[in-house]
Amino acid sequence: TAPRPGGVFCIYNIYAKIKQIKEFIMKKFIKQFQKISNLAKLDLSIKFLIAFSGVALTIMHFIDPVTWHKLPSYLVTIILPFVPDLIAKINLHTSTKLRLAYSSFLVIAMVLGIDLDWYKTLIIFGSPSYDKIVHTLSGVFSAFLAKEILDNVYDGKDSAVKSTSTSSTSAVKIKKYSTAFAFLFIVSFVFFIAAAWECFEFSYDQLCGGHMQELNAPGVGDTMGDIISAGIGGIIFAFFLRKK
Repeated sequence: TAPRPGGVFCIYNIYAKIKQIKEFIMKKFIKQFQKISNLAKLDLSIKFLIAFSGVALTIMHFIDPVTWHKLPSYLVTIILPFVPDLIAKINLHTSTKLRLAYSSFLVIAMVLGIDLDWYKTLIIFGSPSYDKIVHTLSGVFSAFLAKEILDNVYDGKDSAVKSTSTSSTSAVKIKKYSTAFAFLFIVSFVFFIAAAWECFEFSYDQLCGGHMQELNAPGVGDTMGDIISAGIGGIIFAFFLRKK
């Protein structure tokens, strides 16, 4: 039997409604995108590229599961870019610079390093060296995180401020710290994160039967090399981040 005109009209109405909703969402997204800063636009673009790569690699897994065999990693790649947004829901906001550093680090460590297997396939000077590159950059990211904590948690100190209008002096609390203290805090935090990560790798391998510390060259030398690499990246950037 031929379809009733009413049924066709109903399907057309549903399609038109979906199209209207789609156009509304796109217009709202574009309007919000135009309002944010250039750094925020760059961060958002990287976020969606990371998530898209996770979706694409997941599809590739179902097409060729032998070659693209890291399905859990691909699924995590879709979620990780939006962790800062989830944290913001509980009023733990981060700066645009820190979010951009986080997104950039995800590209280097997660997408290239784990998903595309650069940890094992990128050979420099005759040996896999990408692990040390990532650990060095992890020190840079940890330095940015330390600066964020310092700026948002440190209470500051009382400082006498003279008013230009009344010529009176009043004591106010301002966010001010010495560059030496900031440098020491940032470097200490970088080494703490690097050491904590190595402890996590060791614990995961022992308790869960993983192979995180057997990626390239297992042993104390590799562990210390990872910590020193992160420390070098952190120390270099601490010089630039130590000022308020």
